[in-house]
Amino acid sequence: MADASIDLALRALPHFKTVPPDLLAQVVSTSRVLRPVVGEILFREGDACRRFYAIQSGAVRLYRAQADGREQVVHNLHAGATFAEAALLSLGRFPVNAVVTEPSTVLLEIGGDRFLELLRSDVRLAPAMIGSLCMRLVSLVERVEELSLVQAGSRLARWFLRQPAQGTEEPAVELSLAKKDLAAHLAMTPETLSRLLGRWQDEGWIRNERTRVVLRDARALLALADGESAPA
Repeated sequence: MADASIDLALRALPHFKTVPPDLLAQVVSTSRVLRPVVGEILFREGDACRRFYAIQSGAVRLYRAQADGREQVVHNLHAGATFAEAALLSLGRFPVNAVVTEPSTVLLEIGGDRFLELLRSDVRLAPAMIGSLCMRLVSLVERVEELSLVQAGSRLARWFLRQPAQGTEEPAVELSLAKKDLAAHLAMTPETLSRLLGRWQDEGWIRNERTRVVLRDARALLALADGESAPA
């Protein structure tokens, strides 16, 4: 990707929308394009951090490894998302693991000591970064509250209702994650996810297909998402 394309890609991120062209050109000089393969580990929990990333296409999973070997999914990220900013700016080490989960994933890697020097020396860069990180913090707080307070069925219903859907009368949600990964993302076991999908299909609320779910009764799912009993 040429410098001009990197410039456009950075400009599309909330971090750099208000950054003047001369300063952005210096950020471009610290950035490079990566095309990792599926399953490639970008970094491991505890590694020293000198960079952060933006996803141009594909997907990345952030997770922690539990003592029993299972993965605790922190985020499944797709095109337009950024990650590891806080690790670069404050922590100095990556707090999670990151693995590439889709083919044709393209990443922008931003950082290095030069980026940190820019952040310290040019007062025009810090406000944009701080604003973007504050929005990320709000999103993380909402996710923590949801995972700790909301029942598994409500979490799943909310997830379906937040996804882009095709069609109007019976909209269909394409599954961007494998079902085992979706279960981990929603902090439930694959068995719990399977039981919920099976019960909802028996009730006529959804049609569970291999790579998508058809939402046949949005009213029932809305009630579940709100923590209420589904309508009869």
